[in-house]
Amino acid sequence: MLQLSDREKPVKQNQPENMPKTLSRRKVLAGVTASTSIGLSGLTIAPAQASKDTIVDFMNRSANILLKAALNSSPKAFLKFIMRYTDVGGIAIYSLGSYRAGLEKKYEKTYFRGMARHITRYFTYQSRQYRIIKVEVGEKSWQVEDAYYIDTKLTLVNGSTYNVLWQIVRRNGRYKIANVRVLGFWLAKFQRIQFETYISKQGGSVNALVAILKSRK
Repeated sequence: MLQLSDREKPVKQNQPENMPKTLSRRKVLAGVTASTSIGLSGLTIAPAQASKDTIVDFMNRSANILLKAALNSSPKAFLKFIMRYTDVGGIAIYSLGSYRAGLEKKYEKTYFRGMARHITRYFTYQSRQYRIIKVEVGEKSWQVEDAYYIDTKLTLVNGSTYNVLWQIVRRNGRYKIANVRVLGFWLAKFQRIQFETYISKQGGSVNALVAILKSRK
């Protein structure tokens, strides 16, 4: 049985070289995507003025779409957001780690879709646990090699706040979300450890991972 519980905690990862230490080291909220699961009723996006920074504009649009998905903790809406605004293929291949060569071409689309549904379940669960009432997108992004980064500040209903760092990449001329960091924890790294562990327990069979992700609707 695949142990990819929505309640599992992420594993801490060192930040990329040259990346500013912008996130506070507060107590981790029981899941890396507690922050990315933006919203329940009452959540607002802080008003943003028109920006010449295209990453800022993209993040503002993404946050608003994600907000709509989260208002009702809708799996269908979350899945639509993930398929449209995230780098599904890049995240999926990265998550296989040392087993990526074991993914057969004919199963790629099935695997990508199954992984997207896996993230959807996690987002949906977390959006029901944490009430975030405000999201403030940073005024400026920065670039490290081929990736862009931008901070957001999230405010919970109890008044506490914390920062979330987004990694953005360009795929086929469009911006896509490739990773999210909350208090030092990267979602993609966490998922990679989960998938590699499961594949290892299945004797190195990537097909076993594809099959169980496909079976979990």
